[in-house]
Amino acid sequence: MTKIEMKTPLVEMDGDEMTRILWGWIKDKLILPYVDLKTEYYDLGLKH
Repeated sequence: MTKIEMKTPLVEMDGDEMTRILWGWIKDKLILPYVDLKTEYYDLGLKH
């Protein structure tokens, strides 16, 4: 199966741990098998 090509990158923002877990599951199971995903990653978590 050919994956869908992306022209514009998707902005991927991480915040808290639960958001990171949910987005990882959605991305791995529902998006990556079908889309050639291009992302720009930003971590919005606060440093301790």
